[in-house]
Amino acid sequence: MRAHCLHLGWLLVLGCSSPTGEVDLADASVPDARTRDGGASNDGTVDVGADAAAEADAWFDPPRGFTAMPMVFPEPQWAERYPVPCYLDNVVACAALRFAGGVAVGDVDGDGLPDVLFTHFDAPNALYLNRGDFVFERQHVPAFEDARLSNGAAFADIDNDGDLDLVVGVMGDAQTQLFVQHAPLHFVEEGEARGVALPTGDLHASMSQCFGDYDLDGFLDLTTSAWRPVSDTDQRTGNGLFRNLGAMAPGSFSDVTDALGLRAENTRALGVPGAWGFTPALVDLDGDGRPEFVQTADFETSRLFWNEAAPEDGMAFLDGTSEAGVGTEENGMGAAFGDYDNDGDLDYFVTAIFDDDCRRGEDCYWGRSGNRLFRNEGGRRFVDVTDAAGVRDAGWGWGARFFDFDLDGDLDLVATNGIRHTTPDTGYETDPIKLWRNEGDGTFVDVAAELGLVDDGVGRAVVPVDLDGDGDLDLVVTHTLDPPLVWRNDAAEIRSWLVVDPRGTSSNRDGYGAEVRVWPTADATPMVRLAGNGCGFLGNDPGRPHFGLGTHETVARVEVRWPRSGQIQNFFDVPARTVLRVNEPVDE
Repeated sequence: MRAHCLHLGWLLVLGCSSPTGEVDLADASVPDARTRDGGASNDGTVDVGADAAAEADAWFDPPRGFTAMPMVFPEPQWAERYPVPCYLDNVVACAALRFAGGVAVGDVDGDGLPDVLFTHFDAPNALYLNRGDFVFERQHVPAFEDARLSNGAAFADIDNDGDLDLVVGVMGDAQTQLFVQHAPLHFVEEGEARGVALPTGDLHASMSQCFGDYDLDGFLDLTTSAWRPVSDTDQRTGNGLFRNLGAMAPGSFSDVTDALGLRAENTRALGVPGAWGFTPALVDLDGDGRPEFVQTADFETSRLFWNEAAPEDGMAFLDGTSEAGVGTEENGMGAAFGDYDNDGDLDYFVTAIFDDDCRRGEDCYWGRSGNRLFRNEGGRRFVDVTDAAGVRDAGWGWGARFFDFDLDGDLDLVATNGIRHTTPDTGYETDPIKLWRNEGDGTFVDVAAELGLVDDGVGRAVVPVDLDGDGDLDLVVTHTLDPPLVWRNDAAEIRSWLVVDPRGTSSNRDGYGAEVRVWPTADATPMVRLAGNGCGFLGNDPGRPHFGLGTHETVARVEVRWPRSGQIQNFFDVPARTVLRVNEPVDE
């Protein structure tokens, strides 16, 4: 089926209000800040001709790599200095205060530009509205003025009402916060009323927060992580899975961690029981359309649970960590999922600690063997290809993400790193950020310094996001004590790109879990991206499928498979350099 389409500048709306793929022109909209017009034809579509393509080429700067954008976000996320004061009730738990630096990205005001929220310690969380061209305006939000020790955060439309809500984990505070957006930029904190506060009686040490629809009911569920010891294994931490009650109570949640066998508090580390989660995820790794539950965690406690049952059969998860061949790292911290080898399934990268002195037998209490890259072989099996790929050493690793920075069609890899609580001679305080370019043959080469991506601060979250609307992905990096950094991506020369923006009707409105495949030419191997795959250590973005197209100015075919309805839509001869908005067909 060839869909009728409306192409307005950079925005292409397809497929949308009916199963036939016909488009209601009244639904089309383009943010003024980034509209580019081609020539209109008699049928109401827009012809992207040679002149428009040449104009688009002119938008790309000559290849210079990455350009630091100083003072875009000037405020440090924590004004304290080392040694870190202990806000928690346990000396081991207090180590978690060194792991802070949360950031959440999303179009909060609905103008088509990604806005950015930074969490803060002992200060209000800061929401910056994107005004275009790397100009951001701090927005006063009364609900955020209650200063907390905030950490990982995520935007998502939890009630399918068309706007973004916000979850924020806390450190040294009593409960997770959930801010519901009831009117434009009017948020109300309702964590306790909506079932995600998790008041355990102890202070939280929250890490990352991630969304996904694990039960395929069309509403986003929430998974959380925390790093802290417990006095006994019955004590809860912030590691868990919260089911959205859906149509019965949209945007309210029930803690199903125990019911689904996902408790993590019975693992021991540093001589005490605890839960040591850093990066959770709800992501489909076996291609059956049902998201798995993955918790990347410290002290050899990472776990992969396969999603075993359709909602009508009753939910069940199976711990398949050992059989899958994952979880072998000593200190799992950040996680990234992406099809780096273009074989049609998602692979799994984990940051950890590399210490060559420890590997030679010197004494240290942390792990030593570094990162892991697990290549997905299908059949619920992964193979460790870390050394073959050349991505073992990122120092003391933290956040990581797959993204195609050079728009050549394969996924590259970025990782932040650094820590200050070790002795200075370890060098971890000045770990340089890593940017591994995918060579297309299963190997990666670190090109960070070569391309001007230089940061030897103590990095935490990293989020690839197109802040300026030019089609390539820029980088936002947070630090525990220092201001966040932003790099503009100028590395893609004049290469083309495509972004797919799925909007669910039967599936969740944000389209999380929609599988998108792109064929640049009819006989090409398709590239695959998973919508909503935007969660990393302390950093979260919508995870809109983004494809580098090289020199192709037209995409032969785009396929979208919807997570709840199972419907598949195909679109042909799609212009490059566009955001393709695809609405899920309405069930009849």
